Amino acid sequence: MQLKKPWWQRWTLFACLASVITIADQTSKIWAVGALTDAYSAFPGSKLQSFWHTAHPRAARVATVSQNFWHFRYIENPGAAWSFLSNSPSAWRTPFFLIVSICAMATIVAYFRRTEPTQWLLRSCLASIMGGAVGNFIDRARLGYVIDFIDWHYYNSFTWPTFNVADAAITVGVLVALLEMFLYGGQGESSQANQRTTP
Repeated sequence: MQLKKPWWQRWTLFACLASVITIADQTSKIWAVGALTDAYSAFPGSKLQSFWHTAHPRAARVATVSQNFWHFRYIENPGAAWSFLSNSPSAWRTPFFLIVSICAMATIVAYFRRTEPTQWLLRSCLASIMGGAVGNFIDRARLGYVIDFIDWHYYNSFTWPTFNVADAAITVGVLVALLEMFLYGGQGESSQANQRTTP
């Protein structure tokens, strides 16, 4: 008979990975605001204080990683992916996205509770999605918009919507989770291996 692990052990991976992604997202945004806007020069105090208390800083510069493929540029996105609802009235747009985010995070937690220890990849994906959701939720609750700064493009012919670390974590988490469920039926790789070796 296999004893059930204490709840805190079952949630360790989820909490740690989600926290790391949230911290990485917010740290990268602190860098973006400092490197790409005039916020820190316009507001006296530490960088963290400037980041936390400054809304709508003026975009001052663009950082180039690869001239024809990758830039860092400061963008404020009041909407969702691909600027969905970005032009709608903020009086209802911000509460709407906050409620949607809370519902999404609650769904992730509920789904994680149904997973098994063998589903470590799916659990990691859920933690990645949660970390990204929390990172963008902090932006919306604090500012009413999400800070985006990663600009991928192919010369002048194609531009991917500007995104951030949280968006990347959510996207990768969703894609890998779908791949895991397609390959292993959501049961986990080790569970499938056990079924194949069981006589």
